[in-house]
Amino acid sequence: MIVEWIKDQLLSSRSQPKLISIVGMAGIGKTTLAKKVYEDPSVALHFDVRGWITIPQDYTKRQMLCDLLQSILPAELNVIKKGSTTDELEVQVRLCLLGKRYLIVLDNILSTQAWFDIIQCLPTDIGGSCILLTTSHLKQDYYSSHYIHNMTLLDPKESWDLFCDILPIKEHMAPKIEKIRNHVVEKCDGLPQLIVEVAKRLSECNNIQEGWKKIEKELESLGILDRNSITVSYNPLPHHLKVCFLYFGVFPKRNRILVKMLIRLWIAEGFVKPLNHYELEDEAYMYLQELIDRSLVLIEDQSFDGKIKTCRMHSAMHSFCVGEAQKEGILCAVNTRQHSGLSLDAFANSCRWLGIYSHSFDYYVLFGTNIPRSIFFFLENSEMCVPLKVLRVLVFDTSISLQRVPLNLGNLVFLRYLSITQWFEDLDDVVSNNPNLQTLVVSSSGAPSVHLPSSIWKPPHLRHLELGNLYIVDPPNMVKENLHSLSCVVRPIHCRKEVYDKFPNIKKLKIFLKDDTEASPTHGSCSNPIILDNFANLKGLEKLSISISTGCIAALPELYPSGLKKLKLSGTNMSEKDLTIIATLRELRVLKLENAFHGTVWNSVVKGGFYSLRFLLLEAKKLKQWVASSDQFPVLKHLVLRSCYCLERIPERFARTSTPVSIELEGCHSSLVASAKRLQRKKSSKNLKIKILDPKYDKSQNKHTKVSI
Repeated sequence: MIVEWIKDQLLSSRSQPKLISIVGMAGIGKTTLAKKVYEDPSVALHFDVRGWITIPQDYTKRQMLCDLLQSILPAELNVIKKGSTTDELEVQVRLCLLGKRYLIVLDNILSTQAWFDIIQCLPTDIGGSCILLTTSHLKQDYYSSHYIHNMTLLDPKESWDLFCDILPIKEHMAPKIEKIRNHVVEKCDGLPQLIVEVAKRLSECNNIQEGWKKIEKELESLGILDRNSITVSYNPLPHHLKVCFLYFGVFPKRNRILVKMLIRLWIAEGFVKPLNHYELEDEAYMYLQELIDRSLVLIEDQSFDGKIKTCRMHSAMHSFCVGEAQKEGILCAVNTRQHSGLSLDAFANSCRWLGIYSHSFDYYVLFGTNIPRSIFFFLENSEMCVPLKVLRVLVFDTSISLQRVPLNLGNLVFLRYLSITQWFEDLDDVVSNNPNLQTLVVSSSGAPSVHLPSSIWKPPHLRHLELGNLYIVDPPNMVKENLHSLSCVVRPIHCRKEVYDKFPNIKKLKIFLKDDTEASPTHGSCSNPIILDNFANLKGLEKLSISISTGCIAALPELYPSGLKKLKLSGTNMSEKDLTIIATLRELRVLKLENAFHGTVWNSVVKGGFYSLRFLLLEAKKLKQWVASSDQFPVLKHLVLRSCYCLERIPERFARTSTPVSIELEGCHSSLVASAKRLQRKKSSKNLKIKILDPKYDKSQNKHTKVSI
């Protein structure tokens, strides 16, 4: 229990004042947790002096010192002279604490300056003193001895338990309460303050279900969280972070957002300013990290090395975000379910950003005559036929299957970001004549293949081109120096050095290899192996993904870029020689082999192979034996074995390492499961975690979060 952990930290302190930070978003229970610790009898007995001050956003140093003195002085001694200067108050605070073991709680501290104003008054003469602070802004540079507890949202069971604690359920109420249980848990989204507020309001309702409908509508549309508690985190943001924060309002509530997409959108909108030695994408990622550190955005999914893959905004924060964006006149969120009779043309000139989706409670607001710069479609069959000449961003959600583009796409010369589910003839002119396009995503997949025009390469500032495996495009006839990522279908004739030389600065390459015959109606299997080579010429390549279509045979490269960090192979027919080559890549951190190795034995002989590998996914249906020496995989942290039907043992070397390792098994031989459990018994439980994705095995082994790459 976290209260006990914090108490242990407080009571075990023997050195200079120890600092413990409780960090989290507004309403998550930071102050409640601090009070439980502060008021604990063992804590009160341990410290000679305790003091608590809550720091307002518009604090003054003098008032803060007065509040601290009133908290730490007994009532009979609590005399603060009128007209006392700040220096005199500092001296008084120091004298009150000198020679005593103290606990000072700084509640709701947001400013580094407020921290320095307090810390310079606190003596360090007695070991064992502690400072406990609550904040929504993660700062790790306050003090040398720093312990951080990041508050997390409640899970569904914890949410319901808290709800029932506030609203005791009598027997005759149980059926009605049970009907709204899932809705309450979903809408409150694990935030304790919302759960408590909803429970208190429902306790005053005679009709639970009718009361809930009213509360739900307010909760979804306006939010019932105290806006001031969010404002204190939002107002201090610099302008570039404010606009990035408000941009989350264009996405539907509770929507998981792919960080890669979000960063590209921010760049397309012009929010990200280039700095020396930083790529735009790296700078944008730092913006996102800052919003997360300030508890304004939540992390949903991370890679093994802590890189943020998906994020979202809490529903209460989203309500505030939409309200602020609409107040600024830059966002129009159109609820097509509530306003199905209105033409979307009515909204086209209402704001800068236009988000169109179907949701029970999202609402719309019209603003002046601003011209929209960004339009997001999260629903099908929208009708909008007005010219939008200054449009920068046009996004169709990947789940939408459109028969035609619901826009007049002519003259979109300012378009920087276009994400669409399928290619249309009208798009040829839009793309080829666009001097500003940075990102083009066409997500459809399938067969037979569609050949796209080479004019797709014309935009001079194209940074990211992602095409689903339905589309083939011939290589460009010019060098694309700005291109950073490419995902497309590749034919054998494209696998040449002169083609790769067109992309000198590419960092991410994802290719789907198809035989030339697949573009014709009567395609067959590959008659000759496809030779994959010359990747080593892509000096800056960090991520490479190669997928081979069924029936094709490919010879893998003998040389890879020296800086390659992530490699994914799917559908290949690897040999032990191929594995040996890959084992020598010194920078490789992630290796995913999906139906790529069809041999029965993997016995890599490379000394110290896979030197930097942290994550290995192996899907090998025919593999029977895997031998790895003790000097291989020295830093591996995550091993995923999938569909290994014949493999019965995991190499013993994974039991002889001090590095914490997690092993995930899915659809594997029962002997392999037993082998993993034997390894776990050989290592300390904290160093080896086993996750078995199979219902026939003990579910207690299935507690650990899946690692995403």
